[in-house]
Amino acid sequence: MRNLSISFCFVPKSLLSLSFVGMLLSICCLLPVILIGQDLPDIPPGVVAWTEPAFPTPNDDVTVYFNAKEGNGGLEGFTGNVYAHTGVLTNLSFNDSDWKHVKTDWPGDDPEILMTRLAEDLYSISYNIVEFYGPDPGEEIQKLAFVFRSIDGEPSGRATDGGDIFLDVFPANSGLILDILSPQSDEIISSGEDMNLQVQLNVEATLEITDNDSTLFSGIAQEVDLVIPNPEPGIHLVVITASVEEESIKDSVSYLVLRERDRENPPPGTQLGLTYTDSSYLFALHAPEKTSVSFLCPANNFSFVNGFQMTRSTVGDTFWVELSKDLFDVRTNTYQFLVDGQIAIADPYAQLVLDQGQDAFIPSRNLEGLPPFPGGATGIVTVFDLNPSTFDWQVDTFQAPAKENLVIYELLLRDFLSDHSYRSLIDTLDYLADLGVNAIELMPVQEFEANLSWGYNPSFHFAVDKYYGSRAELKQFIDAAHTKGIAVILDVVYNHVFGQAPFARMYWDNANNRPAANNPWLNPIPRHPFNVGFDVDHESPATRSWVKRNLSQWVEEYRIDGFRFDLSKGLTQTNSGSDPGLMSQYDASRIAILKDYADHVWRLNPETYVIMEHFADNREEVELANYGMMLWGNMNFQFAEAAMGYVSDLDGANYQARGWSNPHLISYMESHDEERVMYKVLQFGNSNGSYNTKNIGTALDRIEAISALYYTIPGPKMLWQFGELGYDFSINQCQSGPVSEGCRLDVKPIRWDYLQVPDRKALFDRVSRIVQLKTQFSTFSTRDFQLDDTDSYVKQLRLNHPDMDAFVITNFDVIERSVTALFPDSGTWHEFFSGDSLELNANSQSMTLAPGAYRIYTSRRIAEEGGIITNNLEEASNFPMRVYPNPLKEGQTLQLSLPSTPQVENIKLYNLEGKSETLRFSLQGASANVTIPQNFPAGMYILQISFNKGTTYQKIMIGG
Repeated sequence: MRNLSISFCFVPKSLLSLSFVGMLLSICCLLPVILIGQDLPDIPPGVVAWTEPAFPTPNDDVTVYFNAKEGNGGLEGFTGNVYAHTGVLTNLSFNDSDWKHVKTDWPGDDPEILMTRLAEDLYSISYNIVEFYGPDPGEEIQKLAFVFRSIDGEPSGRATDGGDIFLDVFPANSGLILDILSPQSDEIISSGEDMNLQVQLNVEATLEITDNDSTLFSGIAQEVDLVIPNPEPGIHLVVITASVEEESIKDSVSYLVLRERDRENPPPGTQLGLTYTDSSYLFALHAPEKTSVSFLCPANNFSFVNGFQMTRSTVGDTFWVELSKDLFDVRTNTYQFLVDGQIAIADPYAQLVLDQGQDAFIPSRNLEGLPPFPGGATGIVTVFDLNPSTFDWQVDTFQAPAKENLVIYELLLRDFLSDHSYRSLIDTLDYLADLGVNAIELMPVQEFEANLSWGYNPSFHFAVDKYYGSRAELKQFIDAAHTKGIAVILDVVYNHVFGQAPFARMYWDNANNRPAANNPWLNPIPRHPFNVGFDVDHESPATRSWVKRNLSQWVEEYRIDGFRFDLSKGLTQTNSGSDPGLMSQYDASRIAILKDYADHVWRLNPETYVIMEHFADNREEVELANYGMMLWGNMNFQFAEAAMGYVSDLDGANYQARGWSNPHLISYMESHDEERVMYKVLQFGNSNGSYNTKNIGTALDRIEAISALYYTIPGPKMLWQFGELGYDFSINQCQSGPVSEGCRLDVKPIRWDYLQVPDRKALFDRVSRIVQLKTQFSTFSTRDFQLDDTDSYVKQLRLNHPDMDAFVITNFDVIERSVTALFPDSGTWHEFFSGDSLELNANSQSMTLAPGAYRIYTSRRIAEEGGIITNNLEEASNFPMRVYPNPLKEGQTLQLSLPSTPQVENIKLYNLEGKSETLRFSLQGASANVTIPQNFPAGMYILQISFNKGTTYQKIMIGG
């Protein structure tokens, strides 16, 4: 026991007059009042809170001590009042978060829970347990629960992991009780250090204490405090056996003495994560400033005691271990890294993980072939392939659509298909191909926290989240999309990680509940105002290496065609604090980071799309666009205003109006982040007399009108899932029914039944034909065009191209408008949908447009180019046949398996601009051999087979 220092007032006796007493008392009362001779308790090392008596029962008077230097250290050095926010766990508690009989609200100033400050960082509070908490009759107090706090609630003192602090309460007459105070479980010391051993019991007993079977103590005692001098390197198991009369108990604790070994670099070619050799597996983890890393797996029962200590490299701060393949099989191919004996993590480079908490909610079919969650492990573990596998790709070389020709379909698999699976998405490709889109953008499918998520809370960037299916099924989907000429773009999240991510858990500041200052990947404090999760430092070499390795995996192993970088404006170390305007300013550092990542991707595949969700200074966006990247352009508000019948400015959809020289602007009317246009129209649309945009049929017509202009403006385009059917549920739709901002991430209704509604199916058909018009004719990718947005309601688009000119006009007003339409030129013009023709002697034409009306004119009649865009493609069902191989590789002959022996008149091959070539063919009964010319350009084509009774069409891929 230690005496506390003393402070008191000393006053000479001669001055103690009655008149002086008041002044004296006033002075003395301003000084700290600390009892003379008060003793401090012995402070157990490494313990954040403890009780006196050490083994309290519910009816005991108890003193609870709190050492603010331990645990998360949140109150270390704090000088204000400290309060014990406290409750109990009882036999009626469901779990550790189900506190009972909590004393007062959080936060607050309650003298009943005010702690006494014994010394700097040392506090106590005393009370009778039953009287203080007041349990109900029959309710048994089992643990005392605490969070120590300031009057405002922060800062707060918590357990080392930032959680609640619990102290055991023992039943009356519970018999012999043993408590091991030191060493802490799985404590680590260096070779040459001593280990302190402290053991206490509730009564004197016969004690036998051994360390790796060597006796440390034998005798009768209630407390043992001794030093184990210079224990041997390796794992130590301390076993304590106590007995009194006929009762005996046993407990144990382990600690690790690090081996003093020379640093050694791993074999050449070893990469972080897993590296395969002929007879072994090499596992490696980058862990700067860490003392030790142990490899846990089924072979050592995920036990710290038996874990394989990993070797530290001479440079690079990499820990590695090489293990025989014989240690693992199809039920034991799992592992974790144990960092400094405390933090068990799955491999940051894991391609597949098992999650003890979330996998139970994943469809069982998605878990087929995976090992069971291993005994002895907790949390998340890595699953690895025993042997590297190769996927049998059907499309070896995919020719992705040109950037300016893209029409991207953005989808969240969770809210698109009822079984949210890649398998069903493969079956849905025909629908998307009929719509005419040539790219699919998947919202993040990398392993994210929980299951029902948009995916922007990633934890393992290399792993495929099992909620949607397996890695093989994702590859099957990508391959199937390629067979239909559809590229696949992956939404990637490198701005931040969430709490389950190993990069966060390995270096964590418990006191401030944020990444530690020495974290190699993460910023302790976000560098910009839009951050969620934990901000990633992209100027760190460790981060750059990790991101590039991840991009390589998706390009090389999964053949992803492009990336959409989420919140790319946040990939900077320039600190904009809470100022969005400062964040958007030109940032040379950010540009350099993004160019570095783009260069890496393009070295792997020069045709890969690199798309930024940026929204920064236009000068910066121009520089990125000129470098070859594409950037999102949010036009949700403007096109929604047009659809609703209000004044609109649509120039922002025109990359040239932004001062860009390259068509790398992906403007969009909807995205996952924006309110649905159809919902806006139905809720807030304009009207005039009987014409009301809030009417469902009129609203669908308005979506047609904005689509006619939107898709024909040159440049890549994007639509959000079900937008082609007029999806009218708010982005903030709650699962329970109402619309609320807090429900933005809720699961949304899946409405494939819209296809059975005639007006919605008609919208799909119109949008489909407009999209195909854009993707199949180079006119709509021309750089010679003018978007006339001078009128607030009537918009005109003129497109000039050597093959064909086009003119689009729309009336977004809610009244009829008479206008002068300025065509690109005089001559004959053909309206795309009606087939009507105009003969113009000049380029101007007076025109009256009904509210919401639109026209698309071309200088050549589209139908004369083979009818590719019309619904003739649907006629294939009248002549069922099989075309193989498809895709067609160079040098192969195309085979047609016909249902009978009809008279084939000719076979033509159309490219996506409508240009055709007649093919040679030979008939052999109900089959035909079709000769494809040598060196035919790779890409998607339309095969037209004309029979004596009609014509059918088939999409094929050449050069895959």
